[in-house]
Amino acid sequence: MKRNIILSIMAIACFTSCRKMDDYKSFQGGKEIYYPGILDSARVFSGNKRVLLWGLFTSDPKIVKYKVFWNGKESSIEKDIVRSISIDTVELFLNNLNEGGISFEVRTFDAKGNSSVPVNVSGIVYGKNYADGLINRGYNRGTTVYDDNTGVLTIDWVSVDPTAIFTLVEYIDTNGENRKLKVTDAEATKTFITDYKKGTNIAINTAYLPNTTAIDTFYVAKKEIFKR
Repeated sequence: MKRNIILSIMAIACFTSCRKMDDYKSFQGGKEIYYPGILDSARVFSGNKRVLLWGLFTSDPKIVKYKVFWNGKESSIEKDIVRSISIDTVELFLNNLNEGGISFEVRTFDAKGNSSVPVNVSGIVYGKNYADGLINRGYNRGTTVYDDNTGVLTIDWVSVDPTAIFTLVEYIDTNGENRKLKVTDAEATKTFITDYKKGTNIAINTAYLPNTTAIDTFYVAKKEIFKR
């Protein structure tokens, strides 16, 4: 009795499965549909009014091109590709983008025009709004001093945003030459300059990376200028 019930269930499942297959083929005109391989490991790297779309073609030598859509498919770009015998890398810069979050759809195509299933990937575009909010690294004015006895200028830093990657200090040395010093340690509390020419301008300009994988560096538009 139990065996008959199991056989009946298997028969119903097989019939249903076959029916679904027939319905699918009927919907597709009874033709077997081929989908080209997708862009694997797709990522979007942020930039200044642009992004870098990165990915890998790891299979399917029949792929001849790929197409990227964004802005609700109102914008797109198409690129030909010649597959090698190994893994191929896609590095595509997409420029003149609006600042903010952005989503992309990537499809590949073979020579017959067959399209892959979509690969959706998103990222962030930075621009003027982000840049306008950046400030130079601060310093303590009362303890940033020039010592007449030692001839050393001490810049006493305050803490800085963790997205700041370095601060450029521009000054004139004792020989009258323009110098640049890059302070890369965000934890550094003091910088000592032994060849600063007293009474001349010192300019501070801080650089930021919006995130750790961003492709563009942003500088504060206006330098902080002082003298000691």
